[in-house]
Amino acid sequence: MIKRILTAIVGLAVFFAVIMAGMLPLKIAVGLVVLAMLYEVYGAITKSGAVKSCGYLCALVFMAGIVIGKLKFALTADIIITMFYAVFLHEKANFRELFAVVLMTLYITLFMSYILVVRSGRGLSSMGLIFIIAWGSDTAAYFCGTLFGKHKLMPKVSPKKTVEGSIGAVIITAGLCVLYMFILGRFDILIFGLGTGASAYVVAAVLGVIASAMSQIGDLAASVIKRDTGIKDYGKIFPGHGGFMDRFDSVLYIAPVIYYFPIFYAILFYISR
Repeated sequence: MIKRILTAIVGLAVFFAVIMAGMLPLKIAVGLVVLAMLYEVYGAITKSGAVKSCGYLCALVFMAGIVIGKLKFALTADIIITMFYAVFLHEKANFRELFAVVLMTLYITLFMSYILVVRSGRGLSSMGLIFIIAWGSDTAAYFCGTLFGKHKLMPKVSPKKTVEGSIGAVIITAGLCVLYMFILGRFDILIFGLGTGASAYVVAAVLGVIASAMSQIGDLAASVIKRDTGIKDYGKIFPGHGGFMDRFDSVLYIAPVIYYFPIFYAILFYISR
């Protein structure tokens, strides 16, 4: 427990230093985290150097596509690269492992890029909400599960997760969103003026519920891979927390949720009028 807390404190200090340094350091940090996550996932999926090389090549192409705004071109190129590997390196590259690696490459690279999209388009406060929800939900689930957990959530996927921990995470995350919005006093971060006063608190709470649920799905999705590949953690770089994938699996799902939530809310607001 002490090791876990100390690691979290050091990690948060580094995190705040990076996000306060500006967009360029943030882009570099996100890029390095993505590569570290891919390294861990590739190691879990395959031992083939050829398969891993395909993954890294597709990752570089896709990241370049994100930077220059040519996602369709990058995706097309990645499919061609993957098929090239499948055809010409079929004796060195198992197609099941190859497709699994490329899918995880696109998943991790694209979803992590939403951190930068939210930061550049909606500001530091909105980006901060991604991590508050992801890590707040994880922490709440851990402590609520430890203190009150009696019923297993999905024992075949993640043996330690409990229903009580999951419910506690949703409730606490909703409260964190309301508190965060209250402290900032800027509800337009979430709803762009589509709600004011008490309704804005409700919207913040709804976001917390949805985002916490998605955060837990991201965590469970990462656990499925661990169960099927027979590993306990993706890495050991964070004492008590595992690897980069263990720490950012929830962030993967939260980043697009934060980006699309205002659009989702606007549609609901328009329909309800």
